Amino acid sequence: MRKTPKIIPEFSYILRLSVGWLVVFFLLRLGMLWRNNILTVDIPAGTLAQSFLVGARFDLTVTSYLLFPLALWLLVPRYGWQYRSVALKLLPWGLALLWSPLVFLGLAEWEFYREFHDRFNQLALEYIKDDPATVATMIWYGFPVIRYTLLWLAATALIAYILKRQLAKLMPSAPSFSRERHLKKVLPVGIVLIAVLIIGARGGITNSKPLRWGDAYFSKHTFANHLALNGIYTLSRTVLEQKRHDLTKFWRNKIPRKETLETTRSLILQPGDHPFAQDIYPLLRYPGSNGRTVTFSTPPRHVVVILMESLSAEFVGALGAPYGATPQFDRIARKGILFDRFFSQGTHTHQGVFATICSFPNLPGFEYLMKHSLAKQPFRSFISLLSEAGFHSIYVYNGDFTWDNQEGFFRNQGMKHFVGRNDYRNPKHKDPTWGVSDEDMFMRGVEEIRRLSDEGPAFAFLQTLSNHAPFDLPSPAPFKDLTGPEHLIPRLNGIRYADWALGKFFDAASKEPWFKDTLFVILGDHGFGYGSLKTPLDLAAFHIPLLLYYPGDPKWAGKRAHTVGSQVDVLPTVMGLMGNRGANQSWGRDLFRVAPGDQGWAVVKPSGNSQIVGFISGDQLLIASPKLAPVTYQYKLNPWDATQVTLSDARVKELSTALYSYIASALDSLFSFRAGVPHKDLVPTAEKAKASR
Repeated sequence: MRKTPKIIPEFSYILRLSVGWLVVFFLLRLGMLWRNNILTVDIPAGTLAQSFLVGARFDLTVTSYLLFPLALWLLVPRYGWQYRSVALKLLPWGLALLWSPLVFLGLAEWEFYREFHDRFNQLALEYIKDDPATVATMIWYGFPVIRYTLLWLAATALIAYILKRQLAKLMPSAPSFSRERHLKKVLPVGIVLIAVLIIGARGGITNSKPLRWGDAYFSKHTFANHLALNGIYTLSRTVLEQKRHDLTKFWRNKIPRKETLETTRSLILQPGDHPFAQDIYPLLRYPGSNGRTVTFSTPPRHVVVILMESLSAEFVGALGAPYGATPQFDRIARKGILFDRFFSQGTHTHQGVFATICSFPNLPGFEYLMKHSLAKQPFRSFISLLSEAGFHSIYVYNGDFTWDNQEGFFRNQGMKHFVGRNDYRNPKHKDPTWGVSDEDMFMRGVEEIRRLSDEGPAFAFLQTLSNHAPFDLPSPAPFKDLTGPEHLIPRLNGIRYADWALGKFFDAASKEPWFKDTLFVILGDHGFGYGSLKTPLDLAAFHIPLLLYYPGDPKWAGKRAHTVGSQVDVLPTVMGLMGNRGANQSWGRDLFRVAPGDQGWAVVKPSGNSQIVGFISGDQLLIASPKLAPVTYQYKLNPWDATQVTLSDARVKELSTALYSYIASALDSLFSFRAGVPHKDLVPTAEKAKASR
């Protein structure tokens, strides 16, 4: 007598399919390792083994998406795949036909990676789209096509055989439709199965956030990190993300391509700069030193960039705010150079971090670029420029680095060390929502900079978090509550606490041997709106302070700079002060090398899906979007206000052309993978570099 199975055959079949796909992906990853084994010479075996464990999450995600339609079909009464004999006969072959191309892609990726040292991405699509015939010829003559084709056909036949055999074993005959069976067995199991697949599609339950490509970057070895990825995952993400390109047609087609690049270069390149490879990279250059207005007597040995959460310039006492929220910042400002017309690129921390470290702008449709596959480019960032000069780098943060894909992105850029919310020992205060307090972060920062400075020049990126809703601050607070509008009290206390922690950091750092040799760069990640909207783009949410403080040269103490700038200007300005003239492709300028009479400019854009973008030039603001003709304003700051003005047609054209050109050029460089510069494309020798200058 045949036993009744404990689980329904349909569920068992899908379960076996999922195991089968995980095995296929394991074998494809093993093949990737074998085909690229030359890259494993310096990688410990344990790290390579971990690539397979980390990669299992990506495999699980892809497998869940592949099985989801089959699970949905299971819920259909009477016409579900498990009830019809014809469907049972055709199902294995249909699945094999649908899934066979994925196996082919998995095999093809072995050679793609061997050639480009990256998983399937935008580059694969660009090759096929640009000239399929040429690409086909290149593949036919350059790779063992017949061998791979035979392997693919054999794998397809084997998969079809296994699918048919397993189905026949579990469901030897198609049961006639039974409403009772469907309601009591199939439907409940199907609903549970779909819930499980949804969890699997997110990458499991080990993390509160959906899986992102940056989660594969678990080690310092690039190949081990790439090995953990799944090529079907990266390629599908690239295809889905291409839809965002449609949002950019307005900006990219507004002005002829040649004119956009010429205008952008005139905006950014400065006298004495030495551009090269201009036929490939829009802004690649060796910066000059002509016209420098600030020069340190001795170049700093270390750089510490402090990005302050929601530090709005509209609430900084040194810039005229009346709230008394920033006494420590004001004290430090008296020792450094303070910019009073400085702006964030966006209204979210993501854009502030990216623009500051990589000097690449916040663009329409790509406000969360670190999570996008197009961000897997080797930007000429603080990390790359300073590492080439022998600097050790560290990122110290209160929160979780999986947020916004930060760790994955910056590991890919070359950041070596990270300290996040789970790396603190007995923190004094921990916000259950975000992470440890700013005081804990700053004190850990002092320790880490001390450690790095003992090894050589250090670059530290410190990021605060406490000044963020719900403003869970240590109690009792180390200061009295501030007075001001009632709706601003929590925010004012958040600013005051972050400022107090900043003061503690400088008190501790001033006693360290590395202090006097360090250039401190302090700025906000963004501001915040706090009053009525004066324009479609609330400039108060972008107005932030920038303070440059170098204890090693006090002659610049108390200097006030009025040049307009934004976060993309931080990198070229700091590199200039450091005397570092390495090749960069910054989308900003050295603010101490602007020409006399140049009041500066900045491009700003809100976060989210907004297509509104602003161009700030001196005290003028132009706002444009696909659905809004350019509108011009004259603005003032502290407190922020604006009045719509009518400028001459020539001036409006000048401002709008600059805005459209800048955005179009940046988008073009991003889509063509020219925003980053592979090291092999840089001038390879010091002699050639010297000659180019």
